[in-house]
Amino acid sequence: MYSDAHLHFLDLEGRDPGFLPRFASGPYLACAASHDEAEFGATLDLIRRAEAGLAAGAAPAVVGGASGLAGRTVLSFGIHPQSAVWKDADFLARLASEGRIGAIGEAGFDFFGDRPERVRNGENERSQAAVFEFQLGLAELRGLPMVLHVRKAMDLVFAYARRLARLPAVILHSYSGTAREGADLLARGVPAYFSFGAAVLNSHKRAIEACSLLPAERLLSETDAPWQPPRGAAFCRFEAIADIVAGMARLRGVDPERLGAALEANFRAAYGLPASPGAPQARQA
Repeated sequence: MYSDAHLHFLDLEGRDPGFLPRFASGPYLACAASHDEAEFGATLDLIRRAEAGLAAGAAPAVVGGASGLAGRTVLSFGIHPQSAVWKDADFLARLASEGRIGAIGEAGFDFFGDRPERVRNGENERSQAAVFEFQLGLAELRGLPMVLHVRKAMDLVFAYARRLARLPAVILHSYSGTAREGADLLARGVPAYFSFGAAVLNSHKRAIEACSLLPAERLLSETDAPWQPPRGAAFCRFEAIADIVAGMARLRGVDPERLGAALEANFRAAYGLPASPGAPQARQA
């Protein structure tokens, strides 16, 4: 069973039309992210259409007692730090209060500097921090995991470590920190999971080192599809998760199938899904 800790169904549909029936009929768990009300609604429509196709055609995969796509998909919603505005704040609060999402995010900080609003200065830091603190407060109130997007801002993750430690899980999407920083977060009591994608295939030294050294029970796999493609690809397909897991297994010197089972267990723990019967403990990988 492959587990994809972060991807974008609607964006992927735009690049790979009709992908979802393939996803729905295969051995996949996923957390599908949305960042505005329209995207969330369109993502639900995609899932419903895929479920209807399964009901009329091929038998759905059954995972841990849940069949079809809805039983294998966690929905997340967050105000992205690349667009730290308030227009969907009330909608997010409503989703969280009604139990319609399994995680808040991606939320966080982005000071990569490739656009004016991503330059690290006082104004941008204040605006991103305000939106982040609102989402962190919701996660604390509702007991939800958070999916973090962090670029050039690991110091701010540490600044919020005491509050993040109160959450059931903190998923660091496309983890860009060092192995030492990851270990320090865990030592501070943050229930962190470190998610890796195509960076481990694209010779990113920091990602390779962190994926190799961080505890196995704290690792997740992701595609971020259609974004962050493997080198040479026009976009990232969801099927790239198989190559990503194989790459992670090579780095850690373990069997890909065994690591895949451990990553599934980690996904279920991070997102609060029931354990898969007979699944190995993550520490065995």
